Amino acid sequence: MIDDPSRSTVVAWYETLPCELALLVEFVQGRAGRLLGDTFTPRDPTQVHATLIGLESAPAPFDPAPLAAHLREALSPPWTIRFGGFAPGDRRWRSRGLPMHERMVGVYGSKVVLIGWPVVGDEPQRILAELRLRCAEFGVIHSYGDDPDVYLVLGEVTGAPAAHVAPVIRHELAAAPVYVPLSVADLSLVTYDDTTLPRASTTWCPL
Repeated sequence: MIDDPSRSTVVAWYETLPCELALLVEFVQGRAGRLLGDTFTPRDPTQVHATLIGLESAPAPFDPAPLAAHLREALSPPWTIRFGGFAPGDRRWRSRGLPMHERMVGVYGSKVVLIGWPVVGDEPQRILAELRLRCAEFGVIHSYGDDPDVYLVLGEVTGAPAAHVAPVIRHELAAAPVYVPLSVADLSLVTYDDTTLPRASTTWCPL
């Protein structure tokens, strides 16, 4: 039982990134650092994670067991998450109204963000959006509504970044997709003081 769920969330890949994803994160952080210089501060890879569903809206106290069972069932068998490989002219699929090429990496506010999507074969699916929407049955409302994105913050930027930064990295990511497995074993229930989830002030346990 969680007495106060307002600082808890279910995340994927916290503390240890899968090999393929770790290499991709390292690559994007490196390119962002070279393009942005001292204005870019990369996050420690142990902090890089994807939020599956935040518990901030859950009633207190909150029993996470029914939600955990729901997520275990949804991720059995495991999903495949695709990062990159979307060509500029490919407009078959969209995320928040934009082609996936434009969404797969970007600078949003002060954050450098890498975004992927669940796929079957190479076809992006809405299964994550549907999973998040169904979490309302357990009293948990996803902050971004109908949201199919697997969203990882890789670092912070100070000042206004040059407009060419995201297009340069997108061009390189478009060359080849990276496929990353997502299973129940990758999920953690974390409680935090700082939303960046530094290990020193974050507690976590397997879902």
